[in-house]
Amino acid sequence: MTRAEIEKAVEPIIRRSLRELEYTQADVADAEFATHTDGMFLPDVRRVSLIVSMALSALGRDATGEGLEVGSAFGYLLFSAAVLLPQMRWTGLDYPGRTYRHPEAYEKAYREYNCRFVAADICKEPLPFADGQFSVVTFSEVLEHLPVEQVGFVFSELARVIRPGGILIVSSPNQASLENRIKLLKGKSILDMPNPIDSLGGVFGHIRLYTPSEIESTLSTMGLRLERSEIETNISGYRGTAKSLRRRMYRMYELLEEGLGVLRGLGDTYYLAFRKEGRSV
Repeated sequence: MTRAEIEKAVEPIIRRSLRELEYTQADVADAEFATHTDGMFLPDVRRVSLIVSMALSALGRDATGEGLEVGSAFGYLLFSAAVLLPQMRWTGLDYPGRTYRHPEAYEKAYREYNCRFVAADICKEPLPFADGQFSVVTFSEVLEHLPVEQVGFVFSELARVIRPGGILIVSSPNQASLENRIKLLKGKSILDMPNPIDSLGGVFGHIRLYTPSEIESTLSTMGLRLERSEIETNISGYRGTAKSLRRRMYRMYELLEEGLGVLRGLGDTYYLAFRKEGRSV
């Protein structure tokens, strides 16, 4: 499948997840939901489509075995992967203190997509899975929330549960992005002071950002070899309002970045696919 085809497939899954799991018709009228989400899904559509594309490229459409998403949240990536890699059995893992607006809707969605849910505090306990259990593990937009002293432990656990020859896909905001460099030139901090996330008791906002080379260096010591690296800026949907000049300017930069390879290293988010060394069984 092409990236455009994957985007077309995942957009309704993402839209449905937010609409049915968090902001139902009993919470928000259709017109208000449409207004509030105008242009908002683009960043996640681009993020999810690229990760799924990387998984398909590494494993193939007919891949079997088990897949794990660490930090499953609203199910955007988990449910998309379950649809586009249908012969794999998918598990979503999230923080045990997370609260859900409509927990019964989440349970229903997990059943419909044939996924299972596991709650675990990845910073305080080993992952509740066997060694080499998963063919692919996704770790998207989680790293930046981890206490720095726990990053090594978390990565070692991710490496442990991937089978030899399996894939780990990591995505996280790029510390060296153009936006962050401009902030520093203005004398501003890259990050706000980390504060707890209300719906994730005990989990903080962004604590520390990393560069792709830092992640590659760390994971190489754990038997994970970098196989593919992509950097993209897809944050326009989070900047300004739907029709604002600020959002249009960010979108213009995203399009410019797509066309000029020299800007890619300054993108907002990196996506790294690692293959675990060793012979698959």
